[in-house]
Amino acid sequence: MPLNGLNFERAEYGTDPVPLDPCAFCGRGIAGEFYRTNGDLTCPVCADRLRSVLPTDTRATFWSSLRLGTLAAIAASLLYLLLFRLLIDHGMGLGTAFGAIGVGYVIGRAMQSAGPGARGRRYQVTASALTYAAITVALMGAMFGAAGFPTWTYLLFPLGPLFLLFIGQAKLALFLLFFAGIGIRWAWMLLAPHAIKITGPETLPSSNAPTL
Repeated sequence: MPLNGLNFERAEYGTDPVPLDPCAFCGRGIAGEFYRTNGDLTCPVCADRLRSVLPTDTRATFWSSLRLGTLAAIAASLLYLLLFRLLIDHGMGLGTAFGAIGVGYVIGRAMQSAGPGARGRRYQVTASALTYAAITVALMGAMFGAAGFPTWTYLLFPLGPLFLLFIGQAKLALFLLFFAGIGIRWAWMLLAPHAIKITGPETLPSSNAPTL
């Protein structure tokens, strides 16, 4: 069989180029460096454009969110205390579980109002702590406020579940934690991180290999 035309000293590329993985946004083939947007391949140009339109979390935004959340927690706690006393007098104490939802919602929304960047784990943790404090202070104040405690002791009311366990009131402690958990869940959901997450950069190995 003749071997005319074969050259083993030079590599030649095939006539059809190997297709590149496309960017999920612009469709251009990706070679070399790339990013992932919620797991989808993204070219550097589209990744930069996405970052420019996504809200930015700053220290000023966090402190503003914390101030607004604290004010909302104080107001919500007072209203929740009044609601609990009103309903407990009418034998509807369990109905205040719906009020716990309102406490978490008000605090979450107040923190959100600091700006579009007010989302993420540290906001969720802060809102959860404020919601827990607001609900436990309200419930402890409603149950024991008539006992004539000094006003400053209200600052210790978030430790109420531990105090109740110490005096043998485990069911009441679980009651407080259950109501606080309802409010915390709503605050946590409201301040969840933004749905768009960009990671990278990563490097894609060359997909065009020479063929003999």
